[in-house]
Amino acid sequence: MPGQLFEGQLMSTWLIRLSAQLPAEMDPEARADLIERTRLAVEGWPEVQLWRLVGGWSVVAVVNSEHPHELIVELPLYPWLTVNIEPLAAF
Repeated sequence: MPGQLFEGQLMSTWLIRLSAQLPAEMDPEARADLIERTRLAVEGWPEVQLWRLVGGWSVVAVVNSEHPHELIVELPLYPWLTVNIEPLAAF
């Protein structure tokens, strides 16, 4: 997903919501490892601001990138993620 144009300006700041749905039968050590590796990967995104929704495994990230999809598909938890990406524009 390349940057989008909004009023003639290339948008490269995105609100990304990640919600993991891991199988209940997944080994607890494997689960913890996937979560930790994903957390470290997300923290390495360019100019990221992270927020966690209370009561779940959802992460909300504001990230500057022209290609947010490329960041997401590299995450260890990607096969179990529900992803919502929205472009952001300054007022």
